[in-house]
Amino acid sequence: MSLRKPGTLLPILISAIVSVALVGCKDADSVNGDFRIDPAAEGQSGAVHISKMGDGIDVASAPHGADLSTMGGDIHIGDVASFAKVKTMGGTISIDHAQGPVDAKTMGGEITLGHVNGAIKATTMGGDIKARMVGSSGEKRDVELTSMGGTVELTVPKDFPMEVRITLTYTKNAPKSYEIVNHIGLDQRESTDWDYSHGSPRKYIRAQGRVGNGQNRVTINTINGDVILKQE
Repeated sequence: MSLRKPGTLLPILISAIVSVALVGCKDADSVNGDFRIDPAAEGQSGAVHISKMGDGIDVASAPHGADLSTMGGDIHIGDVASFAKVKTMGGTISIDHAQGPVDAKTMGGEITLGHVNGAIKATTMGGDIKARMVGSSGEKRDVELTSMGGTVELTVPKDFPMEVRITLTYTKNAPKSYEIVNHIGLDQRESTDWDYSHGSPRKYIRAQGRVGNGQNRVTINTINGDVILKQE
């Protein structure tokens, strides 16, 4: 009887673990490396939970919420209700429609949130953020958008009551000048001296203001990127 060398067991064990993990993801199949969820089946099995070591994730519909993460790849959701929590270590994030709070984070890529009827928290270490909030203004829905290098654009309903705090940081070696663009009369102030406490010298443009009773907190921070706040 021949014995396998210890070194040959590791690939077999990894293969078995991956096979078990895929079987455990009910109603999921792999198409060209991207996970795609069967909307009808997923609607019966509760929230979508997917965690991957790589490649993208594409979910057409998640009527009971979605918790998605990948170590490297884009994440897209068509329609999601209840909640959406998405994270990628390197890739873009896009959600077409969300009926609930959204928590999106990428270590390097753009974030696009099409129509969100819920609170928003979006963070990228390098990329633009574009978010549109829809729905009535009755429920409290805070917004926190942070980019370490990119333009941040937020569109809110015309009657959305909010307390706004914006900080735009630009470095001394920035390739262009940046600005905060808004049509709601925010008070803007720019620092006069360079701040050397964070390595590269930088200055700050800060804006703040209130619309209505200010029940929703809107916080926007970016470095070397414009900030655009619109109502529609």
